[in-house]
Amino acid sequence: MTPFLNVLIFGTLAGLATLMGVFLVVNKEKWVRENLIYLLSFSAGILLSFSLIHLLPEAVSETKFGYFWILASFFAFYTIEHLLSIHNCQEGKECQPHMTFSLVSWMGLLIHSVIDGIIIGAGFEVSRVLGILSTLAVLLHELPEGISTMSVMLYGGYSLKEAVVRSSWVAAATPVGALGTFFLLKNIDTNFLGILLAVAAGSFLYVAASDLIPEVHKKSKWLNIVLTLLGVLTPVVVERLLG
Repeated sequence: MTPFLNVLIFGTLAGLATLMGVFLVVNKEKWVRENLIYLLSFSAGILLSFSLIHLLPEAVSETKFGYFWILASFFAFYTIEHLLSIHNCQEGKECQPHMTFSLVSWMGLLIHSVIDGIIIGAGFEVSRVLGILSTLAVLLHELPEGISTMSVMLYGGYSLKEAVVRSSWVAAATPVGALGTFFLLKNIDTNFLGILLAVAAGSFLYVAASDLIPEVHKKSKWLNIVLTLLGVLTPVVVERLLG
C-alpha cells in the first residue's frame, strides 16, 4: 500500500470514528452513558503508552529540544482548553444552554481534530508502524470526541440537524489534516518533524491526563483498571506484530 493510501485510509477511519460517536448520541444515548467509561479507560491507557514509549523517543531523537516542545505542547493544550471552555460546566455551577459558548467550544474541537490528522500524517512520514499506532491512538479518542461535539451543540440549543452537520465538520477535519500534512511534509526537515511528534506527544498526554483519566475516576471499578492496562499494552503488541 502506498504512503498516500495509508494516510487516506487511516485518516478517514479516524474521521469515521467521530461520526460513530455522533451516531451513538443520536440513536443509543442510554447505551453511551452506561458504557462510555470503559472506552475512556482503554483509550487513556493507549494514549499514555503510545506517547511515552513511541512518540516521545522519536521526538527527542529527531529534534534537539524535544522535551521542551512536549512540555510546551502540554501547556498549550491546557491553555487552549481553558480559554475556549471546552468543558461544559464550571464546577459547582449549574449549566445553562448558551449558543455562543457551544460555538466557541465547537471551534476548539475542530482545531483539535485537524491536529489529530496532522499527527497521523506525521506518523506515516516516520514509518508505517508509527502511522498505524498514531491512527489507533487518535481513533479511540475520536469516538468520545464525536459524542462530546454532539453534546456541546445540543447543550447550546442547536437543533439535532444542525448539531449533526457541525459534528460532521469536526469528523472531516481529521482526514483533511492528515492529507494536508502528507502533501506538506514531503522532504521535510527532520527537526520540524521532531517538533510535530513532540506536539503530538504533549497533546495525547494532556488528553489522557486531563480529560480521560478524571472521567474514569468518577466510576472506580476493577474493569476500568484492567481496560487501562490493556490499553497500555496494545501499542506494544501492535508494534511487535507490525514491526
